[in-house]
Amino acid sequence: MGMDALDCPVCFHPLRPPIYQCSVGHFICSSCRPKLVRNNCHLCSAETTFKRCLGMERLMESVMIPCSNAKYGCAEKLTYYQKEEHEKACPSAPCFCPASGCSFAGPTDALLEHSASQHKWPCTTIKYSEDVKFTLEPGLHFLRIKDREIFLLNVALEPFGHAISVVCIQPKATNSKFKCRMSYGSFLTDYYQISVYKIRSSSLSDGLPKGYNLILPKDEIADDGKGNLLTFSIDDPNPKVKVHEPICLKPVRGV
Repeated sequence: MGMDALDCPVCFHPLRPPIYQCSVGHFICSSCRPKLVRNNCHLCSAETTFKRCLGMERLMESVMIPCSNAKYGCAEKLTYYQKEEHEKACPSAPCFCPASGCSFAGPTDALLEHSASQHKWPCTTIKYSEDVKFTLEPGLHFLRIKDREIFLLNVALEPFGHAISVVCIQPKATNSKFKCRMSYGSFLTDYYQISVYKIRSSSLSDGLPKGYNLILPKDEIADDGKGNLLTFSIDDPNPKVKVHEPICLKPVRGV
């Protein structure tokens, strides 16, 4: 059976309880039913009264399918209409290796293991809002907030200087909720630069994102860059607000 037979013929989303049918037997989902004009069936155009179809609802409850990320380790079995919602947040959804010619794909933890064992890329555990210093050596450097998000710092050596970018590695690209601060200073060249920006998110399915967040001109780097330090931090997207207890002042007698 083609799975599209289990979709609403109006919105083309999977049917889910409550499910309605016209007097002839054509199905429609509960979201589309109120949109019909004069209760005319969307398929046969007959004026009808739509009633619940409990048999179709039981069928939809019994159709169980695996997650599309089963090959990446997801063992969930879902009803057909739950599949799309589950896969939006599936922890086993794949991210991709940014190395040219490498076809590895897997969950973020597996990607970290792969990058360390196969490509020898370093990984540093950091804390929100904590300044971390890195040398300006070209290459990739993974950053991880303990047991949480994973970021990738990229330092590229271009003809015009050092180009630096950072991306949050997530299976599904979302609107950025992270803000990054990077700064560089050299006493030898009397040069200082700071950049504050929102971090992009990507599964790296198309490789490293284009563009850079911080560019250090070649003439402002004191030497080959290996002895220079870049200061880096990621702001906490959900900072804890300190609640101060109210201070009670006792009245002073005689005043």
